[in-house]
Amino acid sequence: MPIRVRSADFADDQVDEVRATTNVSRGGLCFISQRSSYHRGMKVLLTIPFTDFVADAGPEERGEVVRVEQFKDGRAGVAVRLLKSTESRAAHKVHPSRAEETKKSPIPEHRFAPRLPFLTEAEVMEPPAGTWLKTRLSDLSLSGCYVDTLHPLPGGARIRLRVVRNKIILEALATVIYSEARLGMGVCFTQLSPEQKSILENWLTDIVKNGRL
Repeated sequence: MPIRVRSADFADDQVDEVRATTNVSRGGLCFISQRSSYHRGMKVLLTIPFTDFVADAGPEERGEVVRVEQFKDGRAGVAVRLLKSTESRAAHKVHPSRAEETKKSPIPEHRFAPRLPFLTEAEVMEPPAGTWLKTRLSDLSLSGCYVDTLHPLPGGARIRLRVVRNKIILEALATVIYSEARLGMGVCFTQLSPEQKSILENWLTDIVKNGRL
């Protein structure tokens, strides 16, 4: 069964990959990865099952790596324990489902387009401070993105976002829709020129067609 696995904590080496499970039970699952980033105790977010980057809109499950077995060929067998939602959210500040975000957040997320994994460096500035803070994007859509940062701004904050990919620069105004302590913030673009929209469309098309982040 295909699943998507990505790092839950900003401090860990960032992982975002689609793997096939080798074993699945009610409380956990196993898969094999080429990555060396997994370690015991690592918190991960899982999409089970994973369909594709465009169509998938299912909630993510919180998990914890409980065993990593290194194989001679360089691959690693990874066992993940699924955390109960109540335990996960109370103790580890897990991403809530999008439906719950809309109900609980005073500012709904307004996701107009599907988000795709998009790992790249970015910078954020909160006017009128004028200081650019280095961050990173973990996903992107035509309407917004998720910014990984240990110090997210509060919901409602207006920001200027700068993203550089393959020497192409996208700079746009945005608003923080929701904020998660020590994880990051979801933002929505508030003003995009036709040229900026074209850059976004080209990036997202490239990901869908070629699977490149």
